[in-house]
Amino acid sequence: MKKTLKYFVYIFAFLISVGILGGMIYQAQGSFVQIWQQVRTKYLFLSLLSSALIYVAMGMSLYEVLRIMGRRIHKGAAIGIALVSTTVNYLISSFGASGFALRAHLLNRRRVPFGMCVTASIVITVLLYFVLSVIILQGSVLMLFNASASTRQLLQNFGLIVAMCAICAVVTAFLFNNQWRSKGIRKIFRLINKFLFHVFGALIPKGKYDNFMDQLDEGIDLIHQKKKKLTLTIVYVCADWFFTIMVLYFAFRAVGIHITAGVLIAGFAVGMVTTLIPILPSGLGAMELAMTAVFSQMGIDWDAALMATLIYRVVYYVIPGMISIFIYWGLHLSVTDSTSRKRKEKYERGY
Repeated sequence: MKKTLKYFVYIFAFLISVGILGGMIYQAQGSFVQIWQQVRTKYLFLSLLSSALIYVAMGMSLYEVLRIMGRRIHKGAAIGIALVSTTVNYLISSFGASGFALRAHLLNRRRVPFGMCVTASIVITVLLYFVLSVIILQGSVLMLFNASASTRQLLQNFGLIVAMCAICAVVTAFLFNNQWRSKGIRKIFRLINKFLFHVFGALIPKGKYDNFMDQLDEGIDLIHQKKKKLTLTIVYVCADWFFTIMVLYFAFRAVGIHITAGVLIAGFAVGMVTTLIPILPSGLGAMELAMTAVFSQMGIDWDAALMATLIYRVVYYVIPGMISIFIYWGLHLSVTDSTSRKRKEKYERGY
C-alpha cells in the first residue's frame, strides 16, 4: 500500500510538472519556431561542453575525497559514478537519498567501505550546499537591487540560506571540531546513522552495523587529520557550480541574448531554489516558470528566456540522464570483468 501511494505521488508530481511546462510551451509556440531557427550552434556546443565539465568536476571532487581517506579508484570510474548517482536524483526526488544510496553501492563494488562512502558523500554535500547558499545569497541581493522580487520571495530565499548554512555549519563542526565530537554529539550522530542504516538496509548485511559505524568513524578521522588537503576538493566543487552557471549563460547566448552576470546569477539562484521542491523531479516546470519570470522582470523577452531555460533543462538534465544509463551499464561491466580476471588469476596460481 505504501509503495502504491509513493508511486502515485511520483506520477502525480510528474503530471503537474509536465502540465506546467506544457502550458508554458503552448502559449509561446508561435515564436518558438522563429527563435529556434536563429539559434547559434556554436553556443549550443559550448553549453554541452560546460555540462560535460560539470560532471568531470563532480567526479574529481569524489576522487579527491576518497584519495584523502586512502581509497583510490580510477578517475574515469569516479566521474561515471558521480554522473550516474546525480542523474538518479533528477528522476526520483528523495532529498538526494536515491543518488546517495546508488553512489554507495557502486563505490562498495570497488571495495570502498560503506562507512567511507557515507563520509565522502557528507563532505561533498556540505561543500556543494555551502557554495550554493552563497550563490543564492548573491542572487537575492541582486534581485533586491533590481527590485525584481517581492518581500515574501526574498524572505523565503534568505530563510533557505540560513537553514542551509546552519546545516553545513553543524555537520562541518562535527567533522572538524574535536569538542563537537564528544560522547554526547557522537550519540546523536549514531541515532542519525540508524536512519542511514535503514536507507542502506538492502546493501549492508544485517548484523554489520558496528562495522559500518567503525568505517564511518575511520573516514571522519582521516578527513579530520588531512583537512588541509581538501583545498583541491573545494576547487572542484566551485568549478562544478561555475560550469553549471555557464550552461545557462551559453543557452542564452544561443538564443541571441547577451545577459549580464548579475541578471544571470539572480535567475539561476531562483531556479536552484525550485529544484529543492521534493515532490517535483528536479523542479520540472517550476524551475522553468520561476527562472523565466525573473529574467522577464529584468527586461529579457519572455519567450527567449523560456527557450533558454528549456535548453538549459535539456543540456543539464535530459542529455546527461540518457548518457548515464549507458555509463551505469559500463560501470557494472567493468567491475564484473575485473572480478572475473582476479578469479582466473587465483585459479591459475593455484595450479
